Amino acid sequence: MSIKEIIIDSIKYPFLDWKKILILGLIVVIYTIPHDMFPINLQNGYTDQFLVIALLINCFITGYFFKIIQYSLKDTRELPKFRKWVNLFKNGFKVTCVSLIYSIPVTLPLIILNSSILNFYSYIPSFIIYIMGAIFQIYLQGYATWFSQGYATTFFVYMLYFLIIFPISLIAIANMANNDGKLSYAFKFKAIFDKIKNIGWIKFYSWYFLASVITLLVLLIGITLMFTFSILIHKYLSPKLIDSLILTPYIYIFFARSTALIYNSAIKSYYSTVTPNTR
Repeated sequence: MSIKEIIIDSIKYPFLDWKKILILGLIVVIYTIPHDMFPINLQNGYTDQFLVIALLINCFITGYFFKIIQYSLKDTRELPKFRKWVNLFKNGFKVTCVSLIYSIPVTLPLIILNSSILNFYSYIPSFIIYIMGAIFQIYLQGYATWFSQGYATTFFVYMLYFLIIFPISLIAIANMANNDGKLSYAFKFKAIFDKIKNIGWIKFYSWYFLASVITLLVLLIGITLMFTFSILIHKYLSPKLIDSLILTPYIYIFFARSTALIYNSAIKSYYSTVTPNTR
């Protein structure tokens, strides 16, 4: 598939079943509750129980993300159903672990640059646990939270993650999905880079750029509509609820579908270059 075909297919894909968007949206809404009610502040000590709750709920969100990739890799057109919740959670836990590990090269520098956190916890015996908590916080609450707190000097770290590490981690997750969900396949770096090579680095980053632009456009359109109908929304529904219930799940589904399609294009590109005598 060309990049244009991948993007168009992925844009249309979430609209195949609005119920799935809303179900995923409800999970996202539940996920945001611990953050809204009990914000995590590492410098004053974070609330372990709510961080754990957020991580557990996040596993269901990423589990469905993973399931969409699995379905799409098999050329299945419809959105997967929300069933076998245990498997959904297990796969989501694997995706969360992969995402966390791939984010460590970025989150650790952010923590190190924020020396006040290191000073605060350096005399605590379970120091490493608190540092992992900081990594979880950045992963769950997002890098924007750190910049809003005045860490603008870490902008280059942020760009490193979203321009290099994050797109590669998506292919790693797709590689795991393509191999029966075996965790080790997310870290077979030679195979992962071979896949990207088969896609073509220019095509790969062109896809990632366009997918990111589409994500931003969805958010901008959503925000514009929310402001346009602000009176109605504020009376019956909050803008943040609309974002969690519709916009965020749409973006998750869109990115999962497009990730699977770009990964599949690597497989097809490989076989199209192999002659009958070499197969």
